[in-house]
Amino acid sequence: MGLVPMRVAVWGPFILLNFENGVLPEQESDFDFVENQWLGSSSQILADGGVDSSLSFLCRREYTIECNWKVFCDNYLDGGYHVPYAHKGLASGLTLDSYSTTIFEKVSIQRCETGSAEKDQDFDRLGSKALYAFVYPNFMINRYGPWMDTNLVLPQGPRKCLVIFDYFLDSSVKGDESFIAESLEDSETVQMEDIKLCEAVQRGLESPAYCSGRYAPQVEKAMHHFHSLLYENLSD
Repeated sequence: MGLVPMRVAVWGPFILLNFENGVLPEQESDFDFVENQWLGSSSQILADGGVDSSLSFLCRREYTIECNWKVFCDNYLDGGYHVPYAHKGLASGLTLDSYSTTIFEKVSIQRCETGSAEKDQDFDRLGSKALYAFVYPNFMINRYGPWMDTNLVLPQGPRKCLVIFDYFLDSSVKGDESFIAESLEDSETVQMEDIKLCEAVQRGLESPAYCSGRYAPQVEKAMHHFHSLLYENLSD
């Protein structure tokens, strides 16, 4: 009459649980196996990009958004297409010509240089480059400057989702309250802009005039790759 057994493994700053039936906790998870199963061949790129356990947890923010969870994922995966239009403040700190998307087995990695090194500014939350990783089906890892934030997207119904943001910070700036407050304020601005965009897309999808959107192959490689997986069941 004991508790249900499960396997537990650690990769970088993340603790992974396996709820599959018949998996016993004494069957210890091999690190390389877990790394390959979860992240595939992208794992080393993420590790080299600073996704590791050196950062400390700072805070959590949650957003309830009036859109299907797959709409939020689509917005994240558009290869920076919406950034110069929806996020003018963020775009001003990015070198968008350097934006690239690399697709792996279950992960899409978007990378962009920020140009911060060329600018003389007192406040710089982005650092010299930014990395945005989408881990199928509903998890995002964003690494930039001294920051890392993760986004977990949870369906709350056909037209509503909950997005949980966890923020992590390098210890070198953890005592700088002004820097933290300004960084979180900038991040909040980006989230509000994305929420407005995603909720507008949801309204468009529900229009009787909706058929399909235009496909931009130059920037939407990841969306094409994950689209059939994300939309296997439109009722979710």
